[in-house]
Amino acid sequence: MSNPFGARGHIGPGGGAWKLLPIPVEFRGTTVQVCGLWAFAAGSSRPTVGVPIGRDIESGATVCCDPFGWFRAGIASSPSMLVLGLQGLGKSTFVIRQILGLADQGVVPLVLGDMKAEYVAVVRMLGGQVMRLGENQRINPLNPGAMGQAADRIGGEAGEILREQALQRAATTTATLIQIARRARLADWESSLVSRGVRLLDATHRDQGLPGPILPDLLHLLTNPPQELLRATLAASAEEFRETVTPLLRSLQAILEGPLGMTFSGETTERLDVDAPAVCVDVSAIRRHSSDVKAAIMMATWSEGYATVEASNALAEAGLGPQKHFLMVLDEMWEPLRIEGAGLVDQLDGLTRLNREDGVGNIFITHSLKDMESMASAADARKARGFAERSSIIVTAGLAREDLAALSEVKRLSEVEIKTVSGWTTPAGWKKRMLRDPATGIERPAPPPGAGKILIKVGDRAGIQVQVQPTETELALHDTNSRWLTHTREPEPAVPQSHTRRTDRRRADA
Repeated sequence: MSNPFGARGHIGPGGGAWKLLPIPVEFRGTTVQVCGLWAFAAGSSRPTVGVPIGRDIESGATVCCDPFGWFRAGIASSPSMLVLGLQGLGKSTFVIRQILGLADQGVVPLVLGDMKAEYVAVVRMLGGQVMRLGENQRINPLNPGAMGQAADRIGGEAGEILREQALQRAATTTATLIQIARRARLADWESSLVSRGVRLLDATHRDQGLPGPILPDLLHLLTNPPQELLRATLAASAEEFRETVTPLLRSLQAILEGPLGMTFSGETTERLDVDAPAVCVDVSAIRRHSSDVKAAIMMATWSEGYATVEASNALAEAGLGPQKHFLMVLDEMWEPLRIEGAGLVDQLDGLTRLNREDGVGNIFITHSLKDMESMASAADARKARGFAERSSIIVTAGLAREDLAALSEVKRLSEVEIKTVSGWTTPAGWKKRMLRDPATGIERPAPPPGAGKILIKVGDRAGIQVQVQPTETELALHDTNSRWLTHTREPEPAVPQSHTRRTDRRRADA
């Protein structure tokens, strides 16, 4: 007897055989749930610890990854991640997934220096604090900030130790601003003098019940030095002191009367909120300013952010607050670090080195290792490269082959991985590729074929190729092509050329 069934259904009249079989609906779940429907289910070999980010390109399995989850699970040696990739291939989309997923776990995201305002909408959706610097907003580098407030709450010896740390951070920030202004490092005695001046001003203002000192107060103090500062420089008189410190005074004057004065000459207008569920410092207003202005504001922002973390940790140790974990997001951080002689790489290196001890996870975002290697000096380039070497997790979107070869010196990449990732930068072709929303008539460029594809590397293990799958909510929060959107309408039917000729001929006859 012949088989009445073929490969696509019943053969014969009324059989209803399909020429194209529909794709069945796919459901995903844990092995505990799925085994009730299918007894032969097996778990994926990919890590399921951390924030779900997408699917393995090769197997389709769900991949989870974040610096906190992988550090706690022992997959990564530190909660630090470096994200690389060319523009338009999904770096920010991946980072936003990290921010949202970790915020759901109670981690507080701190976006310190959002140069393109890419994370403002995300932080606002989380109910967080958005600070906008560069437009009538000021930062007082002499103010101990959150650390000073925490020191007052803690009191006693522990409070005094914390206040001393806060004053040292204020002195370091002030010295860094001077180095940026003069594009050269301070001498050792100049750094010591700035530190003594900051401490003396703080003590004087506290004893007299005055508001906290500001940068003009430091200039006035150094111009009219007390005996303590004369002894610090071994000067016999105030005239000899002023003659010695004239270069330092000129640098301070340049800050106050130059483009940095608007930001650093007064009291801080808004402080980072320790209790906010998320914080974004929007510095997009300074994006087109000089490198000096960008470097100064970015460095002050980083210092303020890490000081807020230290204050939170101190309050938790004193039993005055919960222990929190913070995710520091530093995007496009390399441009302001390139100022020759300012020593900004050293400053940032000191801020970020102790992330494990402080309960902090870092995400550094840049285009390629070339950004780190383009520092003003070879020594700074080596230190900047250390950020990549200390990042336990490296995530790269599409990169040029030579960039991947350089990356392979930090995290070894196989030839197959280099070929695959470099292929993600290749456009689909010369044909126009646009997406149009039929409801609104808005037309936008279609994402390139490599958009959302990333390679996750940990040590010398084989990398995991993932297709990041953003939700509609995430896509609505983050659209880097918003300025390129155009409203369109359906094109009118093309008039046949022969008809056009007949019409023209009739007009000519008339």
